[in-house]
Amino acid sequence: MDSIKVDRPTFIIFNSLCEGGLLLLATLWCFNTGVNLKDALKPDVIPVGIGIFAGAATAFSGFVSLFLAGKSDPKSKIYELRSLVYDHVAPLFAQLTVLDILLIAASTGFCEEIFFRGVLQSELGIVFAAVLFGMIHCASLIMLPYAIWTFLAGIFLGYLYVWTDSLWTPIFAHGINNLIVILYFKLRKP
Repeated sequence: MDSIKVDRPTFIIFNSLCEGGLLLLATLWCFNTGVNLKDALKPDVIPVGIGIFAGAATAFSGFVSLFLAGKSDPKSKIYELRSLVYDHVAPLFAQLTVLDILLIAASTGFCEEIFFRGVLQSELGIVFAAVLFGMIHCASLIMLPYAIWTFLAGIFLGYLYVWTDSLWTPIFAHGINNLIVILYFKLRKP
């Protein structure tokens, strides 16, 4: 199967609409239900530091998993996930500029974590928020292994929020992970 081909402006506009839509939905949800994220968004250096470390560790673990998957049986599910990432996800980042990547990493980290951890997790729990987080990363059935990986990442991000009681931890973890991963796929030589 061919990789997904999307031009840069379409990708940027789509990302902006999705992230802005999640932030708007989170805002409306908070307004209508009384969810208050003020305390979870108090600036604090320690949760930010933990988030940066967790984001780098998550990216590194993903790279190790992809490397090990490359050593597995080409008919295995883990090898299938590796092929999916390299053949269908990585090409989406080829046309992006470094500024695009910084903006995407920041917007996905902030908007998705406000919605999934700040709102959904607070209202419906870690598992349900992580299930929905995985589902929005599943554009088609071919992306199901990636959606499972993002579900697990959602569980991890959810526990980071619970552990630190700060949304800045999963925001930075998510953003740093995306920054490292997207830069890697942008700069790697096929």
